[in-house]
Amino acid sequence: MDSIASLLYLSALGIYFHAVFVSLTLGLPLVIMSLLYMYTRTGEEKYLNSTRIATMVLAVNFALGAITGTLVEFGLVQIWPGTNLAIATFAFAPLALELIAFANEIAFLILFIVTLGRIKTIYSILILALYWVFALFSGLLITTVNSWLVAPWGVGPVTSALYPFMPSYGPLATDPQKLVALKIILLASGQPLQSVLQMPDVAKSIGIILTDPLVSLVSPYNVISVLHNLIAAVIIGSSLPLVAWAYRYYRSGNKDYVKILRAFFIPLLVLILIQPTLIGHFMGEAVVEYNPTKFAMMEGAKETFYNPIVALVAYGDLNHPIIGFDRLAQRCDSLGNQTIGDLAKTLNLSKDTLISIANSINVKLDPNKLDTVLSTKVRDVCISDLNKALQRLELVHIAYYTKIGGGVVAFLTSIALAGLLYNIPVITPLVNLVLRPIKRNETKIFLLASLIFIGVVLAAFFGWFVREVGRKPWTVYGLLYPEELVSISPVSREATFVVAAALIILGVNLGGLYAMYVVATKELRFLDLLKKGLGAVR
Repeated sequence: MDSIASLLYLSALGIYFHAVFVSLTLGLPLVIMSLLYMYTRTGEEKYLNSTRIATMVLAVNFALGAITGTLVEFGLVQIWPGTNLAIATFAFAPLALELIAFANEIAFLILFIVTLGRIKTIYSILILALYWVFALFSGLLITTVNSWLVAPWGVGPVTSALYPFMPSYGPLATDPQKLVALKIILLASGQPLQSVLQMPDVAKSIGIILTDPLVSLVSPYNVISVLHNLIAAVIIGSSLPLVAWAYRYYRSGNKDYVKILRAFFIPLLVLILIQPTLIGHFMGEAVVEYNPTKFAMMEGAKETFYNPIVALVAYGDLNHPIIGFDRLAQRCDSLGNQTIGDLAKTLNLSKDTLISIANSINVKLDPNKLDTVLSTKVRDVCISDLNKALQRLELVHIAYYTKIGGGVVAFLTSIALAGLLYNIPVITPLVNLVLRPIKRNETKIFLLASLIFIGVVLAAFFGWFVREVGRKPWTVYGLLYPEELVSISPVSREATFVVAAALIILGVNLGGLYAMYVVATKELRFLDLLKKGLGAVR
């Protein structure tokens, strides 16, 4: 396996596990606040007891989220140190704000835990709501960074100069001369970005690349992307306790568990219903506009074709063709014989200027290799990268429609479960008719809750896969490739390192998931293990 591919898989492993804990961090507060609200209305202890269990799970989950998040961040800067260019510019403001949000998350979560049951319930709800606000804000900021990688807002027409099928990404908040000069130097030197960034005085010599540090926060793509991802996380984080309490009802037959499910199912149902129909629609429109290669991969459009349903959803026009790679290649052909050198000249970047900039940052360029880069036709680069994306078409297409299938399952079964939990005309009799072979109501509820959970997990898992793989061959869409960002350390390329890192990630995450299971199902056993652990430390 290619060493860069193995590192991409390693990073994906860490990110997917971290996403599990993030989802619970965002979803459990909704469940807990709903339970506390029902406790204030009824005074029934079952709601408070369920709140305590969910709070313990949230506390362990939050710690695991911090641990796995640290692993992911170290992986980002150690395995992909070239991303420091983005971190120090477009991602600087979001990540700086995220530290503030994270600190407030810790403060309000601890305050909620230590005061639960000791102060008025309404104050506990308020404290947890403040924690939730900062948790959502933290998720917003992290999603903003990822959204910039997908749609690099603030680079204006730079990407469309290389790939004419791409849009202009907002205002030109960068110095295009410096950005293009750095890109040409990378191509001509054959060095990854890390090897350039680690040289002394690079920042001083290159100068300021970004003129608006907040530009990534105002991207229209980011706005809908944040909503789409945060709602998905809340849905997953709320669906897990749904299936857990449904299972307890299935095992015990205790109808108190039905009351617990009803306490938080309505807000979960609303989110499940609006995610694909409203938020998902706007997300799809954003992909069509800002990620044309990704959209072509999603629809399996190797060749342009007509589909009135997809066209109506994507373009708002029944007769609009679904643009395939053939049309994108035609846009590449429109570049004619224009070379990278021609583009450089429009920015006053002559060969001598590029060599001078390279020398100022201690990068030695071979004049002959630089000539080769400058004489390269932009059309050839455009076609080459289209072909790289085309190789992933079937994979992304299958993943996308698997995601859609998962969403449909969750959508339909959530309506069905509502019919069982509440007496809804037409829906309740219809659900009972369809599930007539299943005699026990407990089994029906557990089955539907399980299908909801499976559906939302499939939608989220494959949705994120489509998001990440869909922007390849670039790490930053249309600008930077993985091979330009990866570590030059030979250790990171060794199979033993990748295997060892994967085992550490698996050990931490699987152990953490087991700890959460123990907390949720064996509270006294968890406290006993905790005391033993603390005793061993002493």
